[in-house]
Amino acid sequence: MSGASASSSSSRRRPSLPSDSSETIVSTLDKPARINPSALTKHGKYVLLGALGCWYVDLIGNIKGVLDEEGGWVRKVMIVGLTSHGATILLFLYLVLYLPWFRGYIPNYPKWQSSARLSVIVPLLTTAILLGWTSIVVSLSQAGKRSILESAVDAVKAVGNANLEQMEGERGLGVMKSMAGTTALFTLTLGILGLIPAPTNVPVREKRT
Repeated sequence: MSGASASSSSSRRRPSLPSDSSETIVSTLDKPARINPSALTKHGKYVLLGALGCWYVDLIGNIKGVLDEEGGWVRKVMIVGLTSHGATILLFLYLVLYLPWFRGYIPNYPKWQSSARLSVIVPLLTTAILLGWTSIVVSLSQAGKRSILESAVDAVKAVGNANLEQMEGERGLGVMKSMAGTTALFTLTLGILGLIPAPTNVPVREKRT
């Protein structure tokens, strides 16, 4: 009777997720990483386009100019943007480097909402990207503006007159160039991160019921 009860309870027990032993993970890490040629072509073009875009608008020089020459809110917004961009990189590295290579599994991204981990990371990643992109664009385009109120008033006037130049700062890069340069920065970053190869024989983690 007790044997039947034990058998019944074991059959109802939730199966544990597959986990790799330390030896398996170490052996996977010892294998040389290879970049798939198709991934190199796919992400390589983003790296190239992003690098060209950053060079064309002199993004690094303009960011450095904001940090060195601007004060007040414009500089603070740039710091927020760069910090958010750094957070974006760290979150991506956690997903494409730490989990596959050091934890031994690949998250099931299509079902991210049912994952306790991804349901937190994906919204954080989306917020970091949007906040970083918006902050860098605002800071680059509004350099020279004395206050946020001045920028807001000029933005309303620019929309009313259909003239983007009215919302640009005296030392700003310009709205269109700021958007193009910041987009190029994120394209370059995501292209480089996409080149990180996934380890072989690593399973996609499925949530079992």
